[in-house]
Amino acid sequence: MATSKQEQTYNKVIEYYAMADRLIRVAEDSSHKLSAKQFDIIEDLVSCLEDCADEITTQYIEFVKNGQSEELADYIRESLNKITAKVEESKNRILILYHENQQ
Repeated sequence: MATSKQEQTYNKVIEYYAMADRLIRVAEDSSHKLSAKQFDIIEDLVSCLEDCADEITTQYIEFVKNGQSEELADYIRESLNKITAKVEESKNRILILYHENQQ
């Protein structure tokens, strides 16, 4: 059975799903002229968030059941790095869209 701290950590991982939902809602509600192009970028980001959150969740459950291993830590670290890289890439792609639109 998970400890209170483990449950808190798990709930933080689940926040990636909530973030994905919020991103979709913002993209869908946007009336900005670049919203269609932004949606493609956000859709790619959401897909990454969901895939990585699934992987982190699976690995974290293994951690809770079996304890820490270097392999599990590496998988989780890799997924978190993917999320960070995709967020940065998406931000830059949207900034480029806005910059191109202003020219």
